[in-house]
Amino acid sequence: MSNRSRTYQLCLACMTGLDLSHVHAFVAVADAGSVSEAADQLSITQPALTRRLQKLQRDHEIQLLERRGPGLALTSAGRAFLPTARHLLREHDQAGHHLAYLRDGTLRELSVVAPGTTLIDIIIPFVATLGPDRPRTSVTEAALDLRIREAVETHDVVIFPAEPDDTVTSTELLNLPVWAHVASTHRWASRTEIELAELTEESLSVPTRNFAARRKLDAALELENLVLHQVQETNSGQVAQALVATGGGVAVVTDDPAFGLKPLRIIHRGQPLSMELCAMVKPDHYARREIAEFVHQLAVFCTQKYPSLD
Repeated sequence: MSNRSRTYQLCLACMTGLDLSHVHAFVAVADAGSVSEAADQLSITQPALTRRLQKLQRDHEIQLLERRGPGLALTSAGRAFLPTARHLLREHDQAGHHLAYLRDGTLRELSVVAPGTTLIDIIIPFVATLGPDRPRTSVTEAALDLRIREAVETHDVVIFPAEPDDTVTSTELLNLPVWAHVASTHRWASRTEIELAELTEESLSVPTRNFAARRKLDAALELENLVLHQVQETNSGQVAQALVATGGGVAVVTDDPAFGLKPLRIIHRGQPLSMELCAMVKPDHYARREIAEFVHQLAVFCTQKYPSLD
C-alpha cells in the first residue's frame, strides 16, 4: 500500500472517531472467543476490556459481538468489520515504525533518478554491489527535461550532468567524457584521441539536443565556429553506436562503448570534452547522513570503474 493510502486509512480512523484501543480490544476478543482470554493477552482487566467493547459499540450504534454460550461471538456486522479492524491495526503499527525511521534518519527505500545511460552504465551496476543491510534502492529514468529543484522534492538522490544551484547539496561523482566511438575498421581506430575540429570531416551519429552530451558538443563547436556537415540524430546513445558499428562514421555519446567500438577522447582547447556528473540531494532531507554515505560509496564506485578518468 502506498504512503498516501496508509495516511488515508489512518485519517479515516480519526474522522470516524475510532479509538484504536477499542478496535484492538474488539480484534482480541474476536480471536480469543472470550473476554477473559482476550484480557490476558492484552494485559488488562476484564472490566476494562468490557468497557472498551461497550464504548466501541455504543459510540457507533452497532452490535459487533453477542453472547453465545459461555463466550462471545461475532455478529454479521462484526464479521464484516473484522477485516477492516485488522487492517487499521496493521497500518497503525506500520505508521509507528515509519515515524521511528523518520525520527532516526533511517531509510527503508532510497529512490534514485538518473538519465538512462547513467542508470545502465553506473547506477544499476553499483546497486548490485550493495549488501543486504543497505536500504532497498529504487531507480527511475530521468525525463530529458528534468528540473533539478523539482526532482529533489520527489527523489532522495538526483544524478544528473547539470550545473547545480545553491538550493541543493551537490557532490561531483565523475568528470564524464563525451566520447567519439569508432569501429575497429575505422581509420581512427588506432588512436586514443582526436581534435574537436576533426569531427567536421566525418559522418556523425549523435543524440538529439535533448541530451546533455549533444548540447556539450554543440556548445564547443559554436565556440570554435565549427559546423558539422553530416549528422544523423538518434534518441539513444546505444542506437548511435549501432549505426556506426559496421565501420561507417563516428558516434558522439557519453555511453560506455558497445558493439566492439573503440572510444576516443575529443580534445577541445587542450582538454578532453567532458561534463560533470553530480549527485544532488535536498539539503534538509531527514536521512541526509545515510544518503551522504550512499553518495560517497557511489563516488568511490565511479572512481574504481573509470580509473583512467581521474
